[in-house]
Amino acid sequence: MPTQHAVKTTLGSASAYLALGLISLPLANTASAQNEKAYLEEVVVTAQRREEKSLDVPISITSIGSESLAKGDVQQLSDIMKLTPGLRFDNQGALAQPTIRGVGTAVAVSGGGSNVGIYTDGFYSPNPFFADSDFLKPESVQVLKGPQGTLFGRNSTGGAILVTTPTPSQDLTGELSFAYSSFNTQQAKAYFSGGVTDTLALDVALQQRSSDGYLDNYLLGANGLAKAADDAGSYDRQALRLGAQWQLNDTTSILFRYSQADIEDRTSVAANSYEESGRLFAAAAAYGVPLATEPTRVSLDFQPEFYAKSDVFQLTVKTELPFASFTSYTQLRKERTDNFMDFDFSASPIFHYRYDVDDEVFTQEFLLSSTTETVSWTAGLFFFENESTFKNNQASFGGAAFFRNGGSSTLTQSVAAFADVTFTLSDDLFLTGGLRYGYDEISDAYLTLGVDASGNLIRQSVDDVDDSNLSPRLVLRYTPSENSSVFLSYTQGYKAGLLNVGGNTLEGINVEPEKIAAYELGYKWQTGQVTVDASTFYYDYQDLQVATFDGPTSIIENAANSTVYGLDGQVRIAFSQQLSVSVGGTFIAAEYEDFDRSQAWVQCLDFVACGAAFGMFSPQYVSADGNEMQRSPEFTANLGVNYILPLAEGEIDLSATAYYTSDFYFDSSESYQQDAYELISARAEWRNAQDNLSIALFADNLTDAEYRTQVLPQQLGALSMWGAPRSVGAELSVRF
Repeated sequence: MPTQHAVKTTLGSASAYLALGLISLPLANTASAQNEKAYLEEVVVTAQRREEKSLDVPISITSIGSESLAKGDVQQLSDIMKLTPGLRFDNQGALAQPTIRGVGTAVAVSGGGSNVGIYTDGFYSPNPFFADSDFLKPESVQVLKGPQGTLFGRNSTGGAILVTTPTPSQDLTGELSFAYSSFNTQQAKAYFSGGVTDTLALDVALQQRSSDGYLDNYLLGANGLAKAADDAGSYDRQALRLGAQWQLNDTTSILFRYSQADIEDRTSVAANSYEESGRLFAAAAAYGVPLATEPTRVSLDFQPEFYAKSDVFQLTVKTELPFASFTSYTQLRKERTDNFMDFDFSASPIFHYRYDVDDEVFTQEFLLSSTTETVSWTAGLFFFENESTFKNNQASFGGAAFFRNGGSSTLTQSVAAFADVTFTLSDDLFLTGGLRYGYDEISDAYLTLGVDASGNLIRQSVDDVDDSNLSPRLVLRYTPSENSSVFLSYTQGYKAGLLNVGGNTLEGINVEPEKIAAYELGYKWQTGQVTVDASTFYYDYQDLQVATFDGPTSIIENAANSTVYGLDGQVRIAFSQQLSVSVGGTFIAAEYEDFDRSQAWVQCLDFVACGAAFGMFSPQYVSADGNEMQRSPEFTANLGVNYILPLAEGEIDLSATAYYTSDFYFDSSESYQQDAYELISARAEWRNAQDNLSIALFADNLTDAEYRTQVLPQQLGALSMWGAPRSVGAELSVRF
């Protein structure tokens, strides 16, 4: 794996070549355009639950429009990491777990969730198995950095991600695109919208993506390891969204949406062995079992699988009242997953595991929002219910038949009331105050204590628990000029408490909420050609919910406190109508405090003393005081360059993006490290003069960087999953 210095050098050189190469294209076009007005589009966000200019919102926000998403080859939500400094999107098996400014989680349990709230068109999506969703015709993505406890509530201590898609339009429009790229990756997308009557409009979005993947499975043959399959990391992902908008009158509209996802994806569950300095972190290695360690190889006798299917029903009612805008969000989500894991990640049948998860989520939110000359306010009520059941847990040892050995369930309910008010103290001074009260309850919970002599599960009911929380927000904003803003904010947030029903004991089952208090000083400046966002922040983060594992069994406890502080900035410049550049970076220092039960895994290699446990890894607990928080690189940065010039009775759009992260650890004990790496993408797209036909060539991970996406340590060793290598492809799109 390349050294940190080498990666930084590579990124610096590559970024320089990308920028200089695009800027030094024929300058006649740029020179002639310098007399034209080169305006950046005004960015409108909904970070305060109403539409406002980003300049006027006292929150650090990375806003990514549809064009930037396309040029960055963003196919799934996790891909926005490449365009957002301070954001990581990692996995715990098939569970996607984003981290913003060092605040994230590795908890995987019934009723658990992310520290980053994910919302699509105003609707909360809490299930980590479906967090890394496919993009169906996105209009924009907003990444809100820092706790959003007042306006977005529970489980938004790191921030929130807001995805916006288009509503059905009366205008008849359509778009079809087809793409093919490395590893037999095929993609087809379609979007159609139009009016059926003067008051009713419909739309439909479809997407299908499939690939053989970049992982080859090598098994032991007569002449050693030989390729047995080239689709060990294959996927087939299908998504559908239907929409119908009825305009009842001039003030009231009703929008109904149905979405479905059908996923078969091995990418996040097919693992090989973690290796460092020639040492294999695998119990199988102690017995001479061949193991794969290369980024594009696995050696598995049992194919890991992840199957998922969801049906989502959403109803949005909007009406203009004499004193405010009223919105009702009603949602029902039915989500199912099947998971198959090879925990020994070897060609020998040592330990395989499978489990299914059913989630049924209902949410209802009522939102009132008003803007007057002197006071702007938002108020709302929120109800949340999630029944989450881990079922059909089965294990197989030594290649024997699977047998049931576990299961758990929780019913989580939450109600909240909130209000946020901004007062105009003078022409250039504004004061915002907000408060949210939330009440959470977990009931009807059970866990599995074991299996009786007849093979039946011993199920244990768990007592109900509840908790309440107040999340305040206070902001002072000053506008030195009409195109600049300075803000000082204090916010709080919390991650709801849990019942650790993933274990097999009632001891320590109640896990208290996490709490975070954040202080932030920010500056924003915007003209027609330049936007600047900069901030410095400090977090006091208490009672972290720390997850460790004993085989497939989850162990969760409030084991740590931490402090996080840093700097965050981004700049966009339009040098001309043709040439624009964006650059951003985040520096953070995130360290654990009062953390004396960090899990570290020690391999037993004394054959006599270990006995049957020879080669196995046993959990030890060590102090992690002063250690870096997991998945918290000290520095992340991104660079984007875009250049447009006329070509062949149309125009060609040349774009490149670069993402860099410094090194970081996947665990709190600093045992499993990811070195610094960069990801560089490029795209050249020709569009005809009518803008109804385009042809694009694209490449991702141009430097073929090798990097891990997750490391999962447990008794049989450390599973290692890798990111995609370099790929190239082409895309054809037609529009009307």
